[in-house]
Parts: sequence; C-alpha cells; structure tokens
Amino acid sequence: MDASVIFRQMCMIFLLIAIGYIACKKGIADSGTERSISAVVVNICNPALMLTSVLGSGGGISNGKLLVAAGAGLGIYACLLLIGKVIPIFFGKNSLEQDQYTLMALFGNIGFIGIPVISAVLGTEVLIYVIICNIIFNILIYTYGRYLVYRHSEGTASRSGGIINTGTVVGTVCVLIFLFKPQMPEVLVTSIDYVGSATTFLSMMVIGISLAEMPLGKIFKEVRFYLYILVRHILIPVAMGWALRSLLQDPEMAGTFVLLIAMPVANMPLMMCKEAGVDGTLLSKGIVLSTLCSLVTIPLVVFGVAL
Repeated sequence: MDASVIFRQMCMIFLLIAIGYIACKKGIADSGTERSISAVVVNICNPALMLTSVLGSGGGISNGKLLVAAGAGLGIYACLLLIGKVIPIFFGKNSLEQDQYTLMALFGNIGFIGIPVISAVLGTEVLIYVIICNIIFNILIYTYGRYLVYRHSEGTASRSGGIINTGTVVGTVCVLIFLFKPQMPEVLVTSIDYVGSATTFLSMMVIGISLAEMPLGKIFKEVRFYLYILVRHILIPVAMGWALRSLLQDPEMAGTFVLLIAMPVANMPLMMCKEAGVDGTLLSKGIVLSTLCSLVTIPLVVFGVAL
C-alpha cells in the first residue's frame, strides 16, 4: 500500500474544501450558491463524469471475467444495502439521521479517491472493475439514494425525486455504451470530459461552504462518528475482504473490491441534499471525518485482509 498516494489525494481534497470554506467566509458564496452548484453537479457534471468513465473503458478482460466482476459488484452493493439498514439503528437519532447514515454506509468515494489509489496500488488495468462499480453506484444513488434524500424535502423540490431523472437516464446510456462500445466523435467525448472534470471541484466547494456554516469543533467531538468509522470503514471492509478473497479466484479483482469498500463517504448524497433543500450537516461531518481518517483506515483494512 502506497501511503503517499492516499496522503496526496487527501491533501487535494482538503485544499478544494478550503476554497469553498474561505469563499463562504469572505461572502463570495452562500447557501444559495451552495444549492445552485449542487443542482449543477447532480444534474449535469456528475452524469457527464459517468459517461466519461465508460467512454474511456477498454476491453482488456474476457467476457467471463467481466460477468464475474459485475456479479461481485452487485453482490457487494447488496451487502452494503443490508448494512445500510442495520447501522442507522445504532447511530441515527431520528428519521433524517438514519437515512443519512444509510447513505454514508452505502455510498463510498470510489471516484476521486478510489481511482487514483487503486491505479497506484494495483495498476490501471484493474480500473475496469472500478468502472463497473461506478455504474452500479450511480444507478443506486439516482434511485434509492435520491428517494432517501427527497422524502425529507418539502414543497416542489420533492416532485423531482422520481425514478426517471438525469442520473438514471445517463446510467442506462452508460450500460449501453459499456456493452456495445460505439464509436463517438472526439469533440463530443472531449466536451463531456471537460464537463465531468468539474464534478470534483464543485462538489468539494459545496462541502466547504457547508462547513463554513457550522462550528468545526462539533465534527471532532461526536463519539458516534468514530464508532461508525470503526464499524463501517474498518471492520466491515475487513470482513467482506475475507469473504471476497475466498470467493474470487482473481486476487487483483478481490483487492480492487476491498479497496472500494474501504473508501470514505462519497459527496453525492450531500449534493442531493443541498439540491433538495434538506439539512446535510451530518453528511458534511461524515465526509470530512471519514476522509481524514482514511489515511489510517485504508491501510488498516489492507493489512487486516492480508492476515
């Protein structure tokens, strides 16, 4: 495990968050800006990033291995769905918090953190497995994840939380592109890539604005967050890693999935909360603390699975 890769990614994340934090403190951005940016990320930038991930995927593995990887990815998210139902019972104080713990347990940052870490540790040839999980992730976030967020929304915002939305439509297109690999004009691919590349900065800026609106000391004083991280980001990845190591014959595939399970909380649930006008304070805290702790938790998971 190359700890320097993880450290560099964490530094980039916190620098991008700091931009949003300073912009809010200086009066350049506010809660209105936060909500507008979130809508752009959810409906434009992240769907473009989804398309970019499959447009750049190659056919370097056999169809048989591809099916095994897809089955493993679906199995992993099925387990995380179950875990996401159990964890909130012990950590959530009310319905909103329980749903947000479900979102944190189910959706890890497999893109911005997962891709560079996995490519550095296992090589770029295994990124096809990340792409498979990314497709499953996005279909889930734009269906089940969106449902969990929007049922706490009030007024007209709740009307946009249906199954048919930008994310699910683009997710379907991604599956078709992944299966049939059509030739796309280079200018179109490049344009989509530019739009998708804005996802990371804009979403991290929203986290920074959100943090600027709360006392930072509260993030590090809540004991339940540390217990949650111990359970979700150490114990569960290690247990699932042992199971994957015995079920999958390909050690690189198993290693990729273990690292993906160990990733810190993703930012997309928070983007949806901001778009819907739902309080995302808990998610903001979870993203920051789990990302900071991942400097320790990811190496611990790798060590625990290797035992």
